[in-house]
Amino acid sequence: MNIESKLKQIRTSRKRRVVLPFHPMPIGGIDVSDELFAGVMIFIKALFKRLKVQQFDIEITHWGEIFLVEPSRGMFIQLSVHLRVSDVDVKRVKLDLKSDNYRVYQDECFAHESLCVSLRVNRSGTQWRRFPLDVTSVSFDNVMATIIKAMHLNVANLTPTVKHELSRDIHTIDVDDVVALIRYGAAKLGPDSQFASIISGDRDFLYVKGFTFDGTQLRFSSFNLRQYQYCLSPQSMKIIKMLIPDAGGTIVEFVS
Repeated sequence: MNIESKLKQIRTSRKRRVVLPFHPMPIGGIDVSDELFAGVMIFIKALFKRLKVQQFDIEITHWGEIFLVEPSRGMFIQLSVHLRVSDVDVKRVKLDLKSDNYRVYQDECFAHESLCVSLRVNRSGTQWRRFPLDVTSVSFDNVMATIIKAMHLNVANLTPTVKHELSRDIHTIDVDDVVALIRYGAAKLGPDSQFASIISGDRDFLYVKGFTFDGTQLRFSSFNLRQYQYCLSPQSMKIIKMLIPDAGGTIVEFVS
């Protein structure tokens, strides 16, 4: 495991990271402001070094998701560093709701966020565990020891087999990823963009069966077997290559 190459992967993937407001689940990896990023990377480098001693492997996906592979049982543990609403604010809301059916809060009520490290074994039914992180600390020894101990305990308490396993390979790109990228392109480039035209006014885009990229040609079919074809502009191709670097040079297909 080359630590410097792993850190470079994180920095590179940060440039092409796509976070959509309607995404049902948070994306793992490092999701912090530019001001916090440098300090978080110091912690990540120290953690990766400690994990190397503990014989963990590290996998980083195209979008910068970080997975730690526990050595004794080979289970993947998703790692995330992010800001979250203060636990004090959350407890206050829960207490308020015991006496009222609903409450209306202003945005400033949840303005205080704390930096934390979150971990979850990449299996169905597992929960996130969170640990506070202070990037101004002179030493990360205590928080790293706590995190690694928690990972070992979480894995040890899981049964070797499950009824519903997460079958998708963490490096796989599928139809849903392409749909998300086209929607991201429509939001980024605006209502007059080619992507906005592709997704507007036709519910078939909600049920895409597959995509084919052939040079600058985009073809896709819906589940009612209607066929669509577009010649992508250079601006659109730039967005597509964020996810599919080979697009434009070879035929690439995605089938659901």
